[in-house]
Amino acid sequence: MTGVAAEREQAIRDFLYNAGWETAERRPLAGDASTRRYERLSRPGPRGTERAILMDAPRRPDGPPVFDGLPYSALAHLAEDVRPFVAIGNALRAAGLSAPELFAADLDRGLLLIEDLGDAGYGPAIDAGQGPRGETLDELYAASIDVLARLHAAPAPARLPLPDGSVHEVPPYSERALGIETDLLIDWYLPAATGKPLDETARAEYRAIWASIFANYANAREALAIRDYHSPNLIWLADRNGPERVGVIDFQDAVIGSRAYDVVSLLQDARRDVPESREERMLDYYVTSASAVPNFDEKAFRAAYAALGAQRNAKILGIFVRLDRRDGKPHYLQHLPRVARYFERDLANPALDDLRLWLNEILPPARRHSLDFL
Repeated sequence: MTGVAAEREQAIRDFLYNAGWETAERRPLAGDASTRRYERLSRPGPRGTERAILMDAPRRPDGPPVFDGLPYSALAHLAEDVRPFVAIGNALRAAGLSAPELFAADLDRGLLLIEDLGDAGYGPAIDAGQGPRGETLDELYAASIDVLARLHAAPAPARLPLPDGSVHEVPPYSERALGIETDLLIDWYLPAATGKPLDETARAEYRAIWASIFANYANAREALAIRDYHSPNLIWLADRNGPERVGVIDFQDAVIGSRAYDVVSLLQDARRDVPESREERMLDYYVTSASAVPNFDEKAFRAAYAALGAQRNAKILGIFVRLDRRDGKPHYLQHLPRVARYFERDLANPALDDLRLWLNEILPPARRHSLDFL
């Protein structure tokens, strides 16, 4: 163990000691594409085994500047430390939703001890074709829509308090943040697909098209957008009721944006197939649920759904290629065909005609669909 690793381990032991969990058994949990690390803790208790999750997430250093002297994480409003996780989690629980309870926190060192919501993830349920107690997938998806309907019915929180007396300012999902994410398509995916970088004229045309889309369809500031609201981050809690049956994790990058963003994140899931028939059925269910929200405009919502679906899928296509080419994580490439199919669904919307025509010139549909560069 290196000196840095040994120092970090001692900090974790001190944290667990202060939290009363120093004797717990520790087992690593599979992480995600981030630098965060998780462990499942267990110990004997008066009512049986007690469990918790240790989140080890030290403040990450800034990456290289990519625009206006700022790193990608700052431009895209990605959480730099654990403070947003704590603040957003508190807000979700205050809304009656099942974010993990916070047992202990060292905000400065980036250590959290949180509730273990269990192993009944949406991913395995989707693979099995039913929930852990035989629930239909439509029931699981409808409950997830209910979570969003409840969240979207409340005012978007701009300032959230933290236990140390500081405040987390929830950033807006700005057009700059949306745009820096869509650049991932032209920085990584299209060069890999065409075998050459895009010239500056094509890049300028692409950005101008997106600027128009954002201005017309994706600039709402109406709700808290969790941003990674999909199967890897949803856990079925069968013993709870209503929207509380859906455990929500990985919400630290939340912003204030369009109601459509998390709906499309759920129904165009990068990790699991969502048949178009289920997507349409659940989208209709959301529209019915949201109709009671003052000033809800179904036509504007559906246009925003397509626009933000295309934005999100453009980002993911680029990220998954980057994870392969730059970070040596080729297993993400298995998801590209699925994400590309979702992208095509979104491009069929008339609101995205200009983007579809531009993309046809750069990478014709036949080549987009074959993904023969993988």
